[in-house]
Amino acid sequence: MLPDLPPGIAAWVALTAAPLLAITCTAFTKASVVLSALRVGLGAETLLPWSAVFALSLAVTAVVMGPVAAASLEALDAAGGLENLTRGPGTQIVDVLAPLREFLERHADAAELGFFVELQGVPAEHPLALVPAFLLTELGEALQISLLILVPFVLVDLVVAQVLLLLGIGSGVSQPLVSLPLKISLFLAVGGWDVIVRGLVEGYA
Repeated sequence: MLPDLPPGIAAWVALTAAPLLAITCTAFTKASVVLSALRVGLGAETLLPWSAVFALSLAVTAVVMGPVAAASLEALDAAGGLENLTRGPGTQIVDVLAPLREFLERHADAAELGFFVELQGVPAEHPLALVPAFLLTELGEALQISLLILVPFVLVDLVVAQVLLLLGIGSGVSQPLVSLPLKISLFLAVGGWDVIVRGLVEGYA
């Protein structure tokens, strides 16, 4: 049995744990890394402030994690709500978190999970193995996607630099100022937003 919690303590615990869960156990990490790479690749740190990247990362995370949250809320309702959850048997909490655990297991790389199982000496479903395995998997996939995003923008920068050099105005014209419209045009021409957001969301299907 879990100990009885004073009124309001469960809410404070939930509020404290929410940011950690949002970073380590959701699609937020991958989305934020990929969108940050896009921001850097475009060279549009001023045009696209971090607040915009953060907001879009949250939106993508909400779309991906929506079914998981809905399943957890259904389990919470079945357990009689948060108050009953904190006063009931520990298995109720396990049932409420089961959809999140299944999500982590589905998207954690088997090799990473095996590494942390051996390192921590715990079962594969234990958070000390499952959460870091999922997080490293997300970071690895995010860097792979970022590489695909950055390479075309680097090529544009190289072409622009060579053209400016051939024209003899390489030192008199700001290369980023010339490259930015070209990179934005290229990005919009290929439907970049749709490609990136769709790829992020469908990567969890």
